[in-house]
Amino acid sequence: MADIIKTWPSCISAKTTARVFSPKHPPFTRYYFSLGRGKPKQRIDFLWFTYQGRIIGCFVVEDVVCNDGSIPPLHRLDGGESGWQFRKDAWLAVCMPPCDRTKDRVFHESFRGWRYFDFDAYVLLPESRRRFI
Repeated sequence: MADIIKTWPSCISAKTTARVFSPKHPPFTRYYFSLGRGKPKQRIDFLWFTYQGRIIGCFVVEDVVCNDGSIPPLHRLDGGESGWQFRKDAWLAVCMPPCDRTKDRVFHESFRGWRYFDFDAYVLLPESRRRFI
């Protein structure tokens, strides 16, 4: 069992990010996050996110699937269909709401893709308390 961490795009506003990651009023019944072309080698339990240098929280991973075309279309917060959809053959983490927001200010540098991650071990490292922006 393992956790992974991804970077949430900084081009998305803080207000929109807060709505997407809202623990009290999640806007979606399922969340789909791209993992790219490779399937994780370990079973994934939680998917953590860093946004603008800060870890904001995690989702419970329900499943990791390869997009065979049966993934429902992604929607925007206003309910319309998103102009951005997953490529066929991309691996996706299917997550359950709500996002479990971190209460402490824990920082993590931005990066591309995803990494295996252990939050409990990471918060003990000095870099978890250093702002990267």
